[in-house]
Amino acid sequence: MKLNGGGLGDGKVRELGLYPVLSRCNRTATLAADTEVVTMRAVALVLVTSMMLAISCTVGANGPQEETGVGGGPMPSILFLNLGGLNAAVTGAGYPRISELLFTMGGSGYSRRGDGVRFGGMGSGGATTSANDERSVRFGLDYYGFLVEKATASASGLTVVLGSVLGAGSLDLRLIDRLPDSFEDAVGTPYVASMTKGFYALQAYIAFEARPLSWMATRFQLGFLWALTDPWTFEEVEFSGPPRTLTGLVASLTVRFGGRVEDDEDAASKDNAEDQPLPESGIENPPEEQPGG
Repeated sequence: MKLNGGGLGDGKVRELGLYPVLSRCNRTATLAADTEVVTMRAVALVLVTSMMLAISCTVGANGPQEETGVGGGPMPSILFLNLGGLNAAVTGAGYPRISELLFTMGGSGYSRRGDGVRFGGMGSGGATTSANDERSVRFGLDYYGFLVEKATASASGLTVVLGSVLGAGSLDLRLIDRLPDSFEDAVGTPYVASMTKGFYALQAYIAFEARPLSWMATRFQLGFLWALTDPWTFEEVEFSGPPRTLTGLVASLTVRFGGRVEDDEDAASKDNAEDQPLPESGIENPPEEQPGG
């Protein structure tokens, strides 16, 4: 919309009260541009991670091979989310700002092959609540998916893992306008708005593992989450709203339990070794003494 030379002067804009509208339009355009930049960065990160994964698969084929086995355990994580668009809408309505630092708790499990390739699954969820004098906002996230990893072990005992998770999840947003004074007040005057939003996500990550015990491994993981969201759902009603894309860094610390699984060849070799007779010492028994000798 042109202010000068387009039919509307500055005074006319003030008279019509269009400055708030223009301000919202500018914020919308800025948020759209920021979303496009974040999306391009996410795509670039996924491409780079895919190339690293392919290189790791090629190099790892000639390195120390990981033994066949299974494992799993708890996975606490910290998410550094980008909620700029959502916070702009929430704070503009008079609610407190949502924290972009989210702690989640979940777990993961996998089955590994002898060539270092792993398949498994994971799930995690958490929520954060922000409040001011009268109003509060609760933001929750649940996420689950299928994981594929390539692990490359070193002679020092440290294992480097490149992987990705393809999954889905949901966002939960609850806005509390005020606290009721009584039961009649709570029933007569609505004060809570609760809505959900589904999403489809891809997470690329790198992890470092150490195995202090044969049946336990510790792991630090750092990844990047990119998600494409659905519209918000309020009961049976659907409507669009931020965030359209959800991005953020994910840091996880995991303790995994599990060990090597014997295959048929290992079991057969162990059985054959047990069935073989002990080797003779090579010392002959002394001759028996003759009576009267």
